Amino acid sequence: MKRLLMLSLICFGLSLTISANEELETSSYVSYCTNFATSGQPVSYSFSSCINRNFNSLGREFDSPVYTSYCSNIGRSVSFSFVSCINNNFRTLARALDRAIYLPNCASYDSNRLSPSFVSCANSNFRRIQYELDL
Repeated sequence: MKRLLMLSLICFGLSLTISANEELETSSYVSYCTNFATSGQPVSYSFSSCINRNFNSLGREFDSPVYTSYCSNIGRSVSFSFVSCINNNFRTLARALDRAIYLPNCASYDSNRLSPSFVSCANSNFRRIQYELDL
């Protein structure tokens, strides 16, 4: 009788552990991206890497993976193609959701540095998509 009770407790504990692990796998996680640019480089490599990692992470959370473009800034100014790439990726992820969500278009008005409002907007959009995927 004691063995049966002990065996049932162990099986119950294992089922709780498996259930908790499955729940952890379904929740997405995005990093908060910051831009620590230097005077000669308006967009830091760490910011570019962070946003591309977040796009890849979120894209894998869909039932069929959503592929986004790799965004990089080339040159000594904030390139229009870099900003457009990020906004296009947000639109791609938003379209892939089963429900309509509003994601603002992020803009950087200073070509010499990536504006803090752009960084904030991008991080807000990442959090919004993450929230929608976790519902």
